Amino acid sequence: MRRATLLAVTIGLAVSLGTLAPTKGAAEPAPAAQPVAAPWANKFFLPDIATNREQTAPPVIVHNFGEVPHGTICAHKFTVTNIYDVPMQITEVRKSCTCLDAVPFTKALQPNETADFTVTMNAGKFVGFNAQTFYVTFGPKYVSTAVIRVQATSRTDVSINPGGVAFGTVPQGTRPSQSVSIKYSGKMRDWKLTEIAPVQGPFEVKATEISRGGPFRGGVEYQVEVTLKPTAKPGPVAEQLQIKTTDPAHPLVQVAITGNIASPLELAPGKVRFDTIAVGQSAAQRVIVRAAKPFKILGVDGAGAGVSVELPATAAPLPVQFVTVKFDPTRGGRVARTIQIRTDLNGAVATLPVEGEGVVK
Repeated sequence: MRRATLLAVTIGLAVSLGTLAPTKGAAEPAPAAQPVAAPWANKFFLPDIATNREQTAPPVIVHNFGEVPHGTICAHKFTVTNIYDVPMQITEVRKSCTCLDAVPFTKALQPNETADFTVTMNAGKFVGFNAQTFYVTFGPKYVSTAVIRVQATSRTDVSINPGGVAFGTVPQGTRPSQSVSIKYSGKMRDWKLTEIAPVQGPFEVKATEISRGGPFRGGVEYQVEVTLKPTAKPGPVAEQLQIKTTDPAHPLVQVAITGNIASPLELAPGKVRFDTIAVGQSAAQRVIVRAAKPFKILGVDGAGAGVSVELPATAAPLPVQFVTVKFDPTRGGRVARTIQIRTDLNGAVATLPVEGEGVVK
């Protein structure tokens, strides 16, 4: 009896082991999927990365524009910081939708240097909620692609046309104006634009009611006029105008304002640097002087210590002219001068830093 019991237990154990053992020729079980590491380039876009460099890179950088009027050109400016010890630059920008656009910086970021990266989303190309992605690749030596997701909800009861104020490139000292139309077609009978929030940029803003549908038809249209102040400083402009409304659910309407204010005079290059030049030898560089309208160069100040400037051969007013900066060191050592190019453009002066070093051989 004991022998029979032992035999039964042995057979049962063999069957159990046979059930657990892999069948000959069967595939091995697939290993568990490993989590994908977040791209380290995402760190560049974190607002506090300069002071907290040890924080973990998030898998995605997200910006939510919220609910916006249909047609709005939503804009957001990221500050990109290079936290590594090698230069980094953007080598490619890809996007998942035609409603997206970007204005990347073109220079290489040196260690600890920052630059602006502006993204836009056109809410006139969709209705309701939409989320899309930018893929921003950095390199060239060490390569990583940042993932930026932007999202917005395009409202149909409020629309804006055009989607924002885009001045383009305008000369400094001018006073251009542009207008947008804001229409409300919702159910509120007393919908209004009530107040323009304090304007951060160099603008004057005026909102005027153009039409109102009355108690039965409803609807209202406003014209919002934005004027650039002539005192605006040269450089890019990217602001968000905020206008308050009577709708408690959507108390603000935002209008993007973009542009670039050009100096009366532009120099290319903006700085002249001479490598080491032996005493008794000379070097020269040409500099473009450009303006929005024809002008004359009246003279230059600041030459000396081996630095001289040769003016154009003709005195005729032209919108683009060339000057030649020369360096003839008379002794060894570093030379730094600031050349001022005087013109007849209402007394406008272009400033050109010049550096060089003379060596005795």
